[in-house]
Amino acid sequence: MFLKNCWYVAGWSKDIGRELLGRVLLNEYVVLYRKEDGTPVALENRCPHRNLPLSEGRLIGDEIECGYHGMVFNCDGACTHLPGSKNPPDWATVRRYPVAERNGWLFYWPGDPSLADEAQLPDYHKNNEKEDWIRAQGQTYVKAGYRLVLDNLLDLSHLTYVHGSTTGNKAVAELANLTTDQEGDSVRVTRWMEDIEPALAFREYGGYENNIDRWQMSQFIPPAYININNGSVDTGVGADCETRNNDQGKWGFVVYHAMTPETETTTHQFWTVAGHKDKVPEHMRELFVEQMHGVLREDLDVYEAQQRAIDMDPEAPNRDANPRGTIPADEGLLAMRRVIRRMYGDEQKALQAAE
Repeated sequence: MFLKNCWYVAGWSKDIGRELLGRVLLNEYVVLYRKEDGTPVALENRCPHRNLPLSEGRLIGDEIECGYHGMVFNCDGACTHLPGSKNPPDWATVRRYPVAERNGWLFYWPGDPSLADEAQLPDYHKNNEKEDWIRAQGQTYVKAGYRLVLDNLLDLSHLTYVHGSTTGNKAVAELANLTTDQEGDSVRVTRWMEDIEPALAFREYGGYENNIDRWQMSQFIPPAYININNGSVDTGVGADCETRNNDQGKWGFVVYHAMTPETETTTHQFWTVAGHKDKVPEHMRELFVEQMHGVLREDLDVYEAQQRAIDMDPEAPNRDANPRGTIPADEGLLAMRRVIRRMYGDEQKALQAAE
């Protein structure tokens, strides 16, 4: 179940250049490259003649020459040359996908091109603000379905058990005041923890010696984005959760995640963890980046173990969520799944109406 009329991240902008890059996105072969003037291009990565991926060919100027029989396709997907023929056949075309760049990511639109609106691109400006933020960034290939990743990022009680040596401790799971809000298609889960022992990372970077008030705000934005704001202050300074949106307090960090499904059971995860330079001591910045990479690796182990267990179930296609029941911490991820199902249903109805 993939939403199509949405922007997805196809890659980090810095990774798209004059080399043809083949990638599977939403069960479709896509080839990415830049024209000589730097403009990004995304085309169907399959020659219509004998199905060889165009990424196996070569760039000639701004056009791709197929590596099998030499058909040439321009950046709009039209065949401009067929060896031995003056007129390429009408069927010799490949699909062109709308693309856009913002904040260090290359986005592509897999749905109806006429609906692609750059005003709908998410704003992730901390991806590339050079002066004020210390960042750990990466791209992770996940051998698990994208909704399992979304679940993880909306339910941060797992920090207690998966990240207990850095960002989690017992209080995160046991003492959080949990609320779930929905505005339009966006779902936000807020965890507010008062007068708790600081986790190790908060002691190291925040310099806390006594108890803290801590907040975590995870926001889902369709089709598959999660923004997380983590913050903290000394207990007793008068902080309250309502004033802490987009604020990290004395110490905290923000996290951007963009999940682009490869298949039903594999995902491209693009991510940034950013701490303001004023909140990460200079002598600890390298350690901060290293630890944040480690946190992502710990999550990866969980996603992939879940997917292996699901795949052993003969009812696996319908069992990426617990069919027996839910717990209070599931409220946000269930709301997220309802949004995806409704949007998917709306897309299918529109397609049927157009037939």
